[in-house]
Amino acid sequence: MNFTFKLILLIVIAFVCTSLLAEEINPRINILKSAVIPGWGELSSKNSSGYIFLATELMFWSSHFYFIQEAELKDKASYNYAVKYAHIEPGDYSDQYFYHLTRYENYGFETGGYNAHIVETAKNKYPDDPVAQTEYINANIYSDDFFWEWDNDDRKHDYSILRKRITQYNDYAKAFTGAIIANHIISMINSARISSKLKRLNAGVQFDSNMNPMIICNYRF
Repeated sequence: MNFTFKLILLIVIAFVCTSLLAEEINPRINILKSAVIPGWGELSSKNSSGYIFLATELMFWSSHFYFIQEAELKDKASYNYAVKYAHIEPGDYSDQYFYHLTRYENYGFETGGYNAHIVETAKNKYPDDPVAQTEYINANIYSDDFFWEWDNDDRKHDYSILRKRITQYNDYAKAFTGAIIANHIISMINSARISSKLKRLNAGVQFDSNMNPMIICNYRF
């Protein structure tokens, strides 16, 4: 289990234990408690909805860490794959370089190569200016230090899938970060509702089709 996750879990348990022993209900303090750890303010008010917020918080954090770890694993896998089947030299490369590996068969000037694409782009951008073409080419091509050449299209396709998974998992991790923030806000609202006159206010968090978290509030008149 991830060390950070263990630490968060221990803190949550400690705060729950102390909140259950509290006797005084202070609305402002309870709202602040829920801002720090969702559910803490509710439990301090002897309201069982706090357990729901705590469970949701743990679920969101565990999902966040899961997708981060999956993205890191896919990143390592795609790098090793490129070393083996695109024959890149081991080393540190930019994300842009790894992206270009998904688009072009090789780095060179032959058909399907990245440098060949740069030459064509230079001709299209500066059709009547050979000097500008040369400057553009020299500024954008890859040197032999960035050599790659895929064994075949299937290898490049499989590599592209690995790189897409990295983006997807990172996006999911960001979505759960937003959900964690939303859970804190909703718990604050709920704690205020329990401790004050906002009894008719309800709030929740939902995800849209793109995994973007949304805070849903409604008030019963």
